[in-house]
Amino acid sequence: MKSAVIINLDHERHSALVCRRVWDEITQGMEAAGFSRHFRLFLADMDRETACSRAKKVVSDIEDRFAPEGIIVFDLIREFYWFEYQQINDLLAPSHDMPEVSYIDTGAFRAFLNTGTN
Repeated sequence: MKSAVIINLDHERHSALVCRRVWDEITQGMEAAGFSRHFRLFLADMDRETACSRAKKVVSDIEDRFAPEGIIVFDLIREFYWFEYQQINDLLAPSHDMPEVSYIDTGAFRAFLNTGTN
């Protein structure tokens, strides 16, 4: 099963410096937990239970590291979702699909090729 976890921080209510520090820790922790990063998504070939428990553990561990500084990581997180996916398409990138071309041979093309071969 392909799992994705999306994490977005609340940049509107928290400083850029704190958000950057927490985001760097999240990225490192998620990658160490077996996820690969795709922008704000963390992707893994894991079932729902495994992906969710690992993601929650990463954030909980980061929460413990930042607690002595008075930073509550769960307050910085605006969105924290898991979902299953089959395919990801970046709609801002050019399409990688090749157009399908088909034709019906009515004999006209063959006749064109045969002209001048007499």
